[in-house]
Amino acid sequence: MPGTICPACGGANDCQMARDKKCWCFDVQVDKKKLEQALKGKSKDQCLCRDCLKQLSV
Repeated sequence: MPGTICPACGGANDCQMARDKKCWCFDVQVDKKKLEQALKGKSKDQCLCRDCLKQLSV
């Protein structure tokens, strides 16, 4: 299913948006520079998993 894979690590991202719900990730603030670096050359159309997003949080 599209939208269920984390583009940073390739693991499941548990995206709630794919289930037409508000995703948990809306409440996490990330460092934009770290995010851009993590997604360099990768798809930016999918959510990150909790672990990857946590590593980028401020």
